[in-house]
Parts: sequence; C-alpha cells; structure tokens
Amino acid sequence: MILLFFGLTIFLFLLGVPFGITIGLSSIIYILFADVNPVILIQQLFTGINNSSLLAIPFFILAGNLMLTGGLAQRIINLANNIIGKRTGGLAMVAILGCVFFAAISGSSIATAAALATLMIPAMVEKGYDRDFAASVVSTASPLGVIIPPSVTLIVYGSLSGSSISDLYTAGIPAGIIIAGVLLMSVYFISRKKDYKGSDQPFQFKEFGNALIKSLWALGTPIILIGGVFSGIFTPTESGVVAVVYAVIIGMFIYRELTLRQLSKVFYDSAKTTATIMFIIANAYLFAYVLAYENIPSTLVSGFLTISESPFIILLIISLILLIFGMFMDTIAILVIVVPMFLPVISALEIDPVYFGILVIVNTAIGMCTPPFGGTLLITSDIAKAPMLSIAYRSLPLIIALVITLLLMIIFPYLVMFPLWL
Repeated sequence: MILLFFGLTIFLFLLGVPFGITIGLSSIIYILFADVNPVILIQQLFTGINNSSLLAIPFFILAGNLMLTGGLAQRIINLANNIIGKRTGGLAMVAILGCVFFAAISGSSIATAAALATLMIPAMVEKGYDRDFAASVVSTASPLGVIIPPSVTLIVYGSLSGSSISDLYTAGIPAGIIIAGVLLMSVYFISRKKDYKGSDQPFQFKEFGNALIKSLWALGTPIILIGGVFSGIFTPTESGVVAVVYAVIIGMFIYRELTLRQLSKVFYDSAKTTATIMFIIANAYLFAYVLAYENIPSTLVSGFLTISESPFIILLIISLILLIFGMFMDTIAILVIVVPMFLPVISALEIDPVYFGILVIVNTAIGMCTPPFGGTLLITSDIAKAPMLSIAYRSLPLIIALVITLLLMIIFPYLVMFPLWL
C-alpha cells in the first residue's frame, strides 16, 4: 500500500495537479483502501487547521496586501532609494531591500517577485543595468524575505513543529539580516565590476528628511507586526489584527490611496490566498498521518543514523535534499512534507527545532531562485522578457554566496541562534 501511496502522489504531482489536492487525494485513497477507520479523514483534516497560531496567517496576508495597495510599501521603498539609491549599484540594492520588505509583509515570494520585477527591473534597465542582471537580483532576493518576521512561513513551520513562533521570529531576524547583507555586498561588488554607477550625488539630509517624514506612517505597520510581538504587548495574531486596522486607516485617510473598491478586492485576494494555504495545511496533516501510520519517520531516523550520528553531516544531507525540493516546489508545500518526516531525525540528534526551522526556510528560499522550476526565477523571467537560463546564469554568483552563507549557518549555529542562547 505504501508504494501505491507514494506512486500516486508522484504521479499526480507530475501531472501538475495542485499540491494540496495531490497530497490530500493520495492520502484519502490510501486510508480508504487500508485498514483504517475513515473517520480519521475528518479528524486529521480538522486537526490540521484547529490551531490558534494559524489565525495570524490571514491577518498577516491582509496587512501585507493593504500596505501594497494603500501606498505604504512604496513610501518605504522610496526611503530606501533615498538612502542608498545614489551609490554604486544603488538601484539593485534598493531592489533587494524592497524584496525583503515585500516578502516579509506579504508572505508570498511569488507575489514579491512579480511586484518588484514590475517596479524595479525597468528602472534598473533605464539606468544602464543589464536586463539579465536586474532580473537575477529580483529573482534571488524575493524569496528571502520569508525568513524575516513577520513571516507566514515561520508561522506554518511553528504550527507543524510545535515550536514557539516568538522564538522563530527571534532567530529569523539575524538570519534575514545576514542573508540580506550578503546579497547587498555581492551586488555592490558586481556593480563595481560592471560599472553600474549611481547618480554620484552626495547624500542630502533635506531629501532624506522629506522621504523619512513621508514614510513615517508607513513604518508603523512593521513596527506593530514585529515590535508588538517582541514587547509582549500582542500575540502574533493580535499584532496582525492591529496592523490590518492601522493599514486601513493610513491607506484610506492619511495617504488616501486606498478606496472602498480597492478594499473589497484586497479582502477577496487575501481570502483566496489564505484559503489556499489552509487547504494545504489541512491536507498536510492527513499526509503526515499516513507517514506516521507506515512508520516512515522512524525508518528515516534509523536510516540517517546508519549514515552518520554527526548533526553537521545530517544537516548537510537534509540541506541538499531541501535545495533540490526548492527547485520544484513552493516553500509551504515543502514544509508540510519535510517537517513531519525530518523532525524525528532532528529530535534524535538533539538539534534545536527552531534552528532547524530557520535552516529549512533558508534552503527552500535558495531553491526558489534556481532552475528548472524555481518559482521566483520563472516569474521574473516572464516579466523581464528574458531567457530563464540567462537569468539563472547571472544569478550564479549570488546563489553561490547564499549557499556559502547557509553552510556557515550550519557550521556556526550561534550566528542565528545567539539571541536565544544569550
């Protein structure tokens, strides 16, 4: 039966059936044909979404969409452009900061790639940047914002692993800062070599002050989302609710860029995105039940421990697997598969599940900008009207830098875990 289960799952995936339906349908067929009480179907599907921490997801998604539509996000990008846009490689660095910010508030790397590719690639090309390089910057940076809180991906991992979302947020900040810093430095040196210069105008406090004043209201949303949780004033769900109310007020009454008609569309789009994520999570619990019923996790534990009992070696092997998965699948889809399977292995090796979660998300983020089916690579290729392989080739130095950074995180866990270990 287990061969039929995996065979059907792979077959449906290759046919292009949506991921949630693939794992749900294969699990349902297994349970119906195996000696399992069919009531388990309803129990597991309900258990999958009967988690209070998941309530934060719709509010984070809604807050991100409201910021994008209400003009809040654009003002923050304008502030970043005022600070570093005039330097060598400045527009590319602004694109990286924009990707990190957009992805962190929207929870969707694909949506981030689409938004920033439309906004930043033409601007970079107009300033003399090579189109393939401009697209590679957006493709490589757009998945990485899911690491920096507030992130829907961190919430999903926390619900699947039972880890503290606050702890994931705490570890996600240094991890995201390190990765963003590596990208910024890489882009700067590439821009120097390719002579992608800025305007060469000196930094002016007056311009910076004007941009800062215009973005002050916009900066309140990430402060609420992140600061509210760390200060203990709000739970993640409560911070999401407050951020939604705040974004509506600022977008409609301060910036006046959010209309009632747009508001209804934002609610509709956010509901669709939330429904998709919840559907995948519900079916993921059913999928995990089948794996546990067949003792797949314990088999994996035994198999990995026969290879090595070194946490470093095991994490390297898992990272390689995740990098490959990331080339073909979305981050949340990967989480719902690998977390139930690999968490027992991590527990047996006494690896911190919060640390493992950060590594998983970093791995999948890198995979999204690599061929053949990296999600952000495909979307930027389509918008930039540039060949996918050309963009992938220009992305190679950035991807190598990210892989080296991931390796350093595996060798030195303290780099991302020091706020929790102090």
